[in-house]
Amino acid sequence: MAEDLGTWPPEQARVLVEALQKAGLSPKAKRTREGVLVTVEDAESDEAHRTLVANMDAIAQAARGPQPKRQRSRDRSASSPRERSGPGPLTSERFGKLSQPLIILIIGLVLSLLIVPLRIPILIFTVAAIIYVLGKQPRRDDEP
Repeated sequence: MAEDLGTWPPEQARVLVEALQKAGLSPKAKRTREGVLVTVEDAESDEAHRTLVANMDAIAQAARGPQPKRQRSRDRSASSPRERSGPGPLTSERFGKLSQPLIILIIGLVLSLLIVPLRIPILIFTVAAIIYVLGKQPRRDDEP
């Protein structure tokens, strides 16, 4: 008579059968609706259970699937401030911070080109307005 080792998903059953075969046992696998039924002979059941317990980590790893390989090098990821301090601001947030100063700069440059006699005072006023607007924006404490 055969000892039932349980019904396993196909990936896990493959790893289990390979481990049992390496241990010198002769497992039998049968596909069912629930998964793959793995059985061994009664005489081999104690050794099969020991092998099953010894290889549980490999069987569980098969259920998780292959780990994706990282494409970045360790040096680059270790020095990245975004990974150290958590998720950074979104692109729209970064551009949102700079939109007002950028608009002031464009308006100041256009006015200085149109009103040539007042070019220097307009540029000074533009720089002052940009500094004021940047100073009024709230700062994030976690930024370096």
